[in-house]
Amino acid sequence: MPSAADLRRAAGAVVLAAALTVGGAPAPDADATTRARVCVKSTVVLDSPGGFTVGYLFRGDRVTISRRSKNRKWARVSTPTDLRGWVRAKNLCRR
Repeated sequence: MPSAADLRRAAGAVVLAAALTVGGAPAPDADATTRARVCVKSTVVLDSPGGFTVGYLFRGDRVTISRRSKNRKWARVSTPTDLRGWVRAKNLCRR
C-alpha cells in the first residue's frame, strides 16, 4: 500500500501534467521581439514581403522586429513613429 507521501507526490505530478497540457507553456519566442537598426543607406518598408511600398527607413533608424518570414529573408518591423511593415532582414543589424 502506498504511503501518504507517495500519494501526495503522485497527485502533484498529475496536477503539474494537467497544467502543462491545458494551459501549456508558451511556445519558445512566441511573443519575443527584437530590437534592431537599419544598417544600409535606405530600405523600403512594404505592406507584405514583396508587396507595396508603405514607407522608407534610413541608416540608424531603430525598429522592433515582431516576426520573420519562414525563409528568414524578411522581417516584420515597427518604428517608434508607428510605421509598420516588412523589410529585407539583411538590411537590419543588432543594436
